[in-house]
Amino acid sequence: MGVLSCVKYLMFVFNVLVFAGGICLVSVGVWVAVDPAGFQDIVAAKPVLSVGAYLLLAVGIALSLLGFLGCCGALRRSRPLLLVFFILVSLVFVTQLVGAVLFLAHWKQIRPELFLSELRRNYCGDEGAEVFSVAWNTLMVTFSCCGVLGPEDFGNGSRFQELHPGMPWPQACCARDGLLQAGELLGWEQCQERSPGYIHEQGCFPTFSKTLQKYISVPGMCSLAVLGIEIFAMFFAFCLYYNFD
Repeated sequence: MGVLSCVKYLMFVFNVLVFAGGICLVSVGVWVAVDPAGFQDIVAAKPVLSVGAYLLLAVGIALSLLGFLGCCGALRRSRPLLLVFFILVSLVFVTQLVGAVLFLAHWKQIRPELFLSELRRNYCGDEGAEVFSVAWNTLMVTFSCCGVLGPEDFGNGSRFQELHPGMPWPQACCARDGLLQAGELLGWEQCQERSPGYIHEQGCFPTFSKTLQKYISVPGMCSLAVLGIEIFAMFFAFCLYYNFD
C-alpha cells in the first residue's frame, strides 16, 4: 500500500469518526429539544436550554455533512470536494477555538442569584406537583443538598414560606436512610431544629460546582480530541488535494 493510499484510508477513517460524532450530537440535541423528562422547567431558563439544544443540532448536522463530504472527496478522488471540505473544516475549527476561549473566560462568572430567585419564586414544597418543584425535590434528595445556597433559601418572602408558614424548609432538605425519595427521614423534628446529621446544610449550587470542577477534564479532553481529529482531517485533505489529478 502506497503513501497516497494510506493517506486516503486515514482520511476516510477520520471522516467516519467526524460523521459518527455529528450523529451523536444530533441525537443529544433532539433528546434535549423534545425534553422527555421535563427538566427544562427546573429553572425558568427554558429559552437557554432550547438554544443549547438547537445549537447541538446545528453542530451535529454540520459535522455529519462534513464527514460525509470528506468521505466522498477521498473515495471519489475529487479535488473540488476536498477543497470545500478543507475550507469548511477550517471554519469549524476556528469557531470551536473561539467558543472554547469564550467558555473558559466566562464559565466561572455564572452566579447562583438567578437560580435562587427562581427557586424562591416558583418552588411550592414537597407536595408540589408541578415539574419545577418535583425536579428540585429530586435533585435535593438525590444529591443530598438543600436549596441553591442552603436552607436559608426557603426563608421569608419565598413562595414556599407563603404556602407552608410553619416549616423552615422542605423535607427534601432532610437526611434520609437512602438516596431515593422513598427513603424514610432520619428525623423530621431534628431536621427542623437543624441538628447535625439530620439536615443537608450545603446548597445544590456549590455541590454542582464541585462536581463540574471535578469532571471538567472529561469534556475538555473530548474537545481536544475533536480538535485533533479536525487538524488531521485538514492535513490529509490538503495532502490528497495536491496529489490527486
